[in-house]
Amino acid sequence: MIKQVVVRQPGHRLGTRPRASASDALEPQFLEPDKQKMIEKIVKLQKLNARKNEKLDFCQEHISQLVEEIQKKTRIIQMYAMRDHAGGLTSEAMELNKIAIAKKGGIMASINKQQSKDESLSLKLSLKINNQLQGLFEDTLLKNITLKENMDTLGQEIQRMSAENAALRDQISQRETKVT
Repeated sequence: MIKQVVVRQPGHRLGTRPRASASDALEPQFLEPDKQKMIEKIVKLQKLNARKNEKLDFCQEHISQLVEEIQKKTRIIQMYAMRDHAGGLTSEAMELNKIAIAKKGGIMASINKQQSKDESLSLKLSLKINNQLQGLFEDTLLKNITLKENMDTLGQEIQRMSAENAALRDQISQRETKVT
């Protein structure tokens, strides 16, 4: 905060014109050292402010890098957690559907029963199908994680906008009460 300093000249009252005297010529000499000290202090504070701004910029950049790392690691952890708990997330209807498919035979029956029921299902074909399903699962999981993050972001944005809206409504109501 900058304070405004009012310097009174000898024989000068606020709101009146100063009288010219011989001592008026000496007064600026007394102010010069104060001005020099103030300028030095301003320069010192500006340098300090610049250093703090540099530190702040560095910290903000470092924080953003750390947040990116945490998000990547969170995705990996979520992927492994979903992989481990995927069996527990299926519904009873899905289980019944798997049993019906297993009775019919074919490639999907072999996948669901984890035993080969189809003679045309070779190890290479099984691995190829497994890799494709793994890729599909990972893509779906990543999209779900991204969608969840987007939903969280949207929720935060809605909350922020609601707070702004409430603040604006308060301002409008205060202005309306001042007008009346």
